[in-house]
Amino acid sequence: MNKKMILAMVATATTTLFSCKKDFLDVNNVQANVSVDELYSNYGYAQQVVWDVYSYLPRGLDDLDLEATTDDAEATGVSDRSQQYNNGTWDQYADLDHSWGRNFNGIRQANQFLKNYDRIDINYLRDRITSTDSTAYFNARDNVKFLKGEVYFLKAYFYFDLVRHYGGVPILKTPLDYADKDSWKQQTRASVNDCIAYINTLCDSAAGIIPQDLSPYSWYDLGRVTYGAIGALRSRVLLYAASPLFQQAGATQTWQQAAKAAHDVIALGKYSLDGSYDNLFGSGNTSSPEVIFYQRYGAIGWLEENNFPIVFQNSNGESLTPTADFVDAFEVLVKDNTGQVTGSRPFNWNNPADAANPYASRDPRLGAEVVYNDMNFSGVAIGTYTGGNSGLPKLNATKTGYYLKKWINPSIDLVNGTTANHAWIYFRYAEILLNYAESMLHAYGPISDPEGYGMTALEAINKVRARSKMPALTAGALNQEAIEHERRVELGFEDQRRWDVRRWKIGDRFNQPVHRAVITKTQAGFDYKIQSLENRKFSDKMYWFPIPQSDINKTGWSQNPGWN
Repeated sequence: MNKKMILAMVATATTTLFSCKKDFLDVNNVQANVSVDELYSNYGYAQQVVWDVYSYLPRGLDDLDLEATTDDAEATGVSDRSQQYNNGTWDQYADLDHSWGRNFNGIRQANQFLKNYDRIDINYLRDRITSTDSTAYFNARDNVKFLKGEVYFLKAYFYFDLVRHYGGVPILKTPLDYADKDSWKQQTRASVNDCIAYINTLCDSAAGIIPQDLSPYSWYDLGRVTYGAIGALRSRVLLYAASPLFQQAGATQTWQQAAKAAHDVIALGKYSLDGSYDNLFGSGNTSSPEVIFYQRYGAIGWLEENNFPIVFQNSNGESLTPTADFVDAFEVLVKDNTGQVTGSRPFNWNNPADAANPYASRDPRLGAEVVYNDMNFSGVAIGTYTGGNSGLPKLNATKTGYYLKKWINPSIDLVNGTTANHAWIYFRYAEILLNYAESMLHAYGPISDPEGYGMTALEAINKVRARSKMPALTAGALNQEAIEHERRVELGFEDQRRWDVRRWKIGDRFNQPVHRAVITKTQAGFDYKIQSLENRKFSDKMYWFPIPQSDINKTGWSQNPGWN
C-alpha cells in the first residue's frame, strides 16, 4: 500500500462513520456481503479491517471547536456545540463529541479482529513462491503480527479516551454489539483504577509486538502505530492517573510510574524537538523529528475557510478564536540596554509599556498560535480593531479580537480553492518532556534525579522553553503553576487544556468569564481595553462527562454523579 494512503483511507472511513451514524464496518456486510469467515481468513480483507479500526480515533481538526469549551477560545458561530458546554445546558441526552459511541464501536471492531486473528491465512502467498524470492510471504507474515499490535494500541487509546471522559467503564474483551441491549446484560462498569491497569496491559501487549526499530520493514506504512506511540500513550495515561482527579477516583498509579513512562520514550533516542515551533503545524509536519503519532487529513482547505480572518473572500466566519485570557498567558521577554534577553515576566495590562504595545517582546509562540491586531497574515495587515478589516461590527468577525493561526496554512488561496496537506498530531516529543517535568517535579522535586534518568524536571521544562528562545526557569520558579503555564502556551489548541484543567481539579477556571480585547484605532496607534466577553458555567459534576441516557436505559448502570 502506498505510504500516503493509510490515513487517507481512515479519513474516508470516519466521514462515512459520522455521516451514516452507524458502524463504518458491518462485519457481516463488507464488499458485496463478504462473510465473517471470508473476511478474516483473507489477508487483504483482514488488513482492511485494521484500517477501519484506525478510523475510530478522534478527529482532532474536526474537533478544534471543542477548544472553545475551555478558557482558551471562543467559537464565532452562535450555534456551535461548544455553546452548550459553556452555558451549562449540556446533559446526558446528547453525546456532543461522539466519544461514547465512537469509542465503544472502535472497541467492538478491535475485539472482533482479535477474536478472529488466528483465522488470517497467508499460505496462499507461500504457495505462490516459484523462485528464491519469498519476500512477499515473509513481509505478510510480519505484517499480520504487527496488525495485532496495532489493534492492541488502538483499543488502549479508545479506552483511554473513554476513561478521561467518563471515569470507569466496562472492560470488554469480546466483540459485543454496542447496539444490542441483550449483549450488555452481564456487563458492569469497572473502576477507574482497573481501567487504567487494563490500558497499561494493552500497551504492554502492543509493545511486545511492535519492534522499537521498524527500519528493516520499509513496507510498514508511515502513520501506523510505532513503539514510540505506544510509549507516548502510556506516558499520558499514567500522567492522568497520577493527577488529583484520578487519584480521588481511586487510581493507585504514582508520579514515579508516570515519570518512568515518560523517561522510557525519551530514552528511545528517536525523537527530538523540532528547531521551529511553526513547522510542527504546517503542511510538512509529519516529517518533523518531534512528531510521534499523527493522523493525515491529506490536502484540504476547509480548515482555512473556517478560520481565515474575515477580510479574506470566502472566509465563512465559522472561526475558532483565541480569548484574551489565552493571549495574556504568554510571557514578556525582559531585555537589558543592549537588547539581550535577561529573563521573562508575566504580561500585565496595568503595566503602561505592555498596554501601549501589547504584542512586542512576547513569548515567540504567541505569534505562531495567534493572529493579533496589525499582524501580517497571508500578505494582509489584519485589523481586528473596531471597524477594522477583520473586526467588529463586520458580520462573523472575531468576538475576541484575535484569530487562530496554529494549524492554519496562510498560503491557501480561498478564492481559487487551493488546498494543502494537514495532519493532526496525537503525540509529540514536547508533550513527553512536559509529562516528564510534571511527574518528576511531584515525585522527586525540581532538581533531583534519584533514578538516574539523566534529566531533572527543571532540565526537561527548560528544553521546551529553549526551543522557543524562552529564558530558563530557576529551580525556585518551577512549581505546579509553572507546569500549568507551560503546558497551556506550548500545547494550546492541541486538545490538552480541557483535560489538563479537569485532571488537575481546577475546574473553577472554566466557571469564570472569558475576555476579549476591544481595540480602538487612534491617531497615535491603537488603544486596547480588556472586557468580559461571555460568562461560563462549570460545576463539579462536569469533571466527568455524563453517560448517554440511552445507554443508562439499555444497561441499567448508574449515571455519573450529578447527571441524574
